[in-house]
Amino acid sequence: MDGDTGRWTLRVATAVCAVLLLGACSKSSEQTGRRHGFGGALTVEVVQPKIETVPLTVSASGTLSSPHSVTVTAQITGQLSKVWVQAGQTVAAGQRLFSLEAAPDRAALAQARAKLKGDEAQARYAEGQVAAMKPLVAKLYVTRQTFDQAVATAQADRAQVAQDRAALTTARLNLGYTTLRAPIAGRLGVIDLQAGNAVQANTTALVTLRQMNPLQVNFTLPQSMLSKVLALPKSGVDGSLAVLRENATQVLGHGHLEVVDNGVDSGNGTVTLQGTVGNADGKLWPGQFVTVRLRFGAIDHALVVPAGAVQPGQNGNFVYMVKAGKAVVQPVTVSLTTTDKAVIAKGLSASDSVIYPLPARIRPNATVKVLTPGAKSAVAKPDTQRSSHTSERAQPAGAAHS
Repeated sequence: MDGDTGRWTLRVATAVCAVLLLGACSKSSEQTGRRHGFGGALTVEVVQPKIETVPLTVSASGTLSSPHSVTVTAQITGQLSKVWVQAGQTVAAGQRLFSLEAAPDRAALAQARAKLKGDEAQARYAEGQVAAMKPLVAKLYVTRQTFDQAVATAQADRAQVAQDRAALTTARLNLGYTTLRAPIAGRLGVIDLQAGNAVQANTTALVTLRQMNPLQVNFTLPQSMLSKVLALPKSGVDGSLAVLRENATQVLGHGHLEVVDNGVDSGNGTVTLQGTVGNADGKLWPGQFVTVRLRFGAIDHALVVPAGAVQPGQNGNFVYMVKAGKAVVQPVTVSLTTTDKAVIAKGLSASDSVIYPLPARIRPNATVKVLTPGAKSAVAKPDTQRSSHTSERAQPAGAAHS
């Protein structure tokens, strides 16, 4: 009898525990469902379409180049005596770069000065002889032939003095050429020669100097864009361009279109364009491949929503709107889509409430609750904590609804 009573008591206790456990699981499931929009309202955020000016742009691959590049060479033959700069250094126009051995040119300059002084003395003597003979010719004390010879000698001496002065100028120039200065401001390339090396006039390349700011950007566009490009002003917003990384992820600089080539490439139907872009921060480099984004117009008073709010459907594009507490499908006509914006031509007004970002379990006619900015900040942290536990279960159901 005692054994039957014990077994009955154990059965009752087991049944009570099962009921309690079932109730707890049911409550937990109800809360989870309510949180994700199964049983209760789905919490959403909304944005209102904005009216703004949307630029019209076209993108193309481009290459940067320096508008001024100089290969520095010596104008005289000599020996390199001093390198005043380092490879990769930024220099100013007129800054000293290299020095050649100047002793031979200093000696040549001194020799030219001495010769000029000697020939000037000879010229003065010859002119004095002519002046002394001139009154004696009329008195027949000096023959005409002797006088004419003295005049010719004086003229030859004056010519020699002029030649000596030119030689002196050349000697000064050659001495000046022993110091090589930067013809432009820019950045130096690799320097291969060091002091002691022989340098040949107009042959030996010492370094390449490139202007770094501003730079030129060269790119091509289809000939179908030619009429729009030719209509661009020489300055202003239209015709401006942005230079981005090759993968178009970061803007590196801004500039303006400067040149449209005078012909279309018949091989591929493109026209070459060239712009100037500022490079004060040195992020751009000659020879670098970039993406060029050229602005050729704008849409004024455009109705804009985030590009991610627009979804493709079987009957065209649509957005989810909030109407009477429901997520309602609203067909829209999109006239332009940029990286992050969609221009709506038809289907929305500036007062509409568009659901964005889209929850994973959004579906037509789902009951929704709009999250206010204050409530959003209050629940942001708990939602983040729960995401690691619920994300694995949320994705399949969301995919089925979408």
